Amino acid sequence: MIKYKWFNPPKDVTSESYTGRIVIVTGSNTGMGLEAAAKFAQLGALKVILAVRDISKGEIAKSLIETRTGNKDQLEVWKLDMNSFDSVVAFAERAKALPHLDVVVLNAGVRKIAFIQSPEGWEETLQVNTLSSALLGILLLPKLKASNPSPGSGGKIPVLEFVNSGMHTSAIIKPSILASTDKGILEAYNEVENFNGGTAYGLSKLFLMFVAAHLAAGTNSANVIVTSMCPGAVKTDIARDFNFPGAGVILRVFFALFANSAEAGSRMIVSGTAAGEKAHGGFWQHDQVKPEAPTLVGEKNKEIGERVWKEIIGILADKVSEVKGVLEGLGR
Repeated sequence: MIKYKWFNPPKDVTSESYTGRIVIVTGSNTGMGLEAAAKFAQLGALKVILAVRDISKGEIAKSLIETRTGNKDQLEVWKLDMNSFDSVVAFAERAKALPHLDVVVLNAGVRKIAFIQSPEGWEETLQVNTLSSALLGILLLPKLKASNPSPGSGGKIPVLEFVNSGMHTSAIIKPSILASTDKGILEAYNEVENFNGGTAYGLSKLFLMFVAAHLAAGTNSANVIVTSMCPGAVKTDIARDFNFPGAGVILRVFFALFANSAEAGSRMIVSGTAAGEKAHGGFWQHDQVKPEAPTLVGEKNKEIGERVWKEIIGILADKVSEVKGVLEGLGR
């Protein structure tokens, strides 16, 4: 991590043009999301939509970005609560009315150290990082596909980018949960006795990698590029719920020694959307497509990935009937 802060930080994207393109960035009222939205605006995007839970905070972010760019006509603030399936569906419905949609960055995420369930009844890390991210990606795919090629984009292929984490490479599902025939993997991790604040984030990102892999496999990269990325260690407020004794001191030391700024992390978000078809189905980190992680390769892990994918789609399809229709139409 020291290497990627002090000696080889993320490269900034300065030559890629987003002229004529409409971009959505979730979780964009603060941190990397805000910085990425600012970069897309500075690189000429026709419209950048800040998808945020708190509209007032989104408006503050909008004003900050407009001050940097000097352009008052690029940004819009849209409501999106990732703790609510209804909010995700409403957001996706609103996006259907856009003239086109060219880049979607699913950046919103949480990292919880205590077991808290969303109003939907799911542990919040699973709800936000896995289920709602999967749902929004699925629901926006048809609009992305229909926007290829969009007017004024110079023939660029639309991009769906999941902001993931290198922690998926070491996430381990409990053998007892894998062996259980009584309940699904996500259902098991939705119980307080199986929750571990130290591992929940990595598991949620592993599950999201399974989602991205299946969506990429079902989508022609000439229509939509589906990719995942990791910004590396970044100083953001995602660890705001860390309230154990000494957490403040530990985080300050970690951030000072190892973590890049939110602006530096956002460079990876933007460069991931500019990587082209080589990033389809891949994992963009440190300015390159990385090899598949040990947690994703091999027959056993492929079977686990298929199992998790089916569970996620079952959960989402029970809530949103459109899900199955979208997936059935991906390859057409």
